[in-house]
Amino acid sequence: MTLNELVQRRMFLLTVLLFVFIGYFGGISNVGINKTVGWAWDITSWLYFIRVYFIPIFIIGYGILALMKYSTHRNLSIFHLILITLTLILDDMVSLTLSIVIILNLISLLTFLTNFIWSIRNRNSKLK
Repeated sequence: MTLNELVQRRMFLLTVLLFVFIGYFGGISNVGINKTVGWAWDITSWLYFIRVYFIPIFIIGYGILALMKYSTHRNLSIFHLILITLTLILDDMVSLTLSIVIILNLISLLTFLTNFIWSIRNRNSKLK
């Protein structure tokens, strides 16, 4: 299996593996329960929102493309994997500001949408 085939046809698996790898080694930060009220969640980490909302959107989107057997754009897929990795690694570092992570998140979302739309439009050019 070449790098082109891996990135163009197996983005679903690569995204799931990246999510599991970062989740295992980065750990999910403790969001905790507010002790005074006992039911309010203290969301202090953007990583919680990234893992709960953005990464599942990417996994579901690439899963749909995998089920339909559409290939993704090689360069966009590599760029998207790098963006996801950078976002998760930089957000794990507490000393960095959240604006960098938010900007990387938005760029990652735009890259995903571009890759998804490109794959749908070029559905006839499947990798064989």
